[in-house]
Amino acid sequence: MTSEDSDPAQLQQQKNLLESPIGQRGSGAARYGAAMFFYQEKMMSAELLEIYRRCCKFDHENPVDLAAFEGIPNALLLDQ
Repeated sequence: MTSEDSDPAQLQQQKNLLESPIGQRGSGAARYGAAMFFYQEKMMSAELLEIYRRCCKFDHENPVDLAAFEGIPNALLLDQ
């Protein structure tokens, strides 16, 4: 599902932002921005994007934990 035009360096940069350290100032917004990138590239589900949106104002909130709690698969479709 990866876009043919996706630059590997851009994908890695966005993945790094998606994995910003929990609790770091501004990390919630950085993670959400990266999640929007992956959603636009059709590499993230709308349900998972919504988890990142809900967590974006809370730098201390871990979207991976929330997704697991709500039973939403936390997988990027990087290899499809």
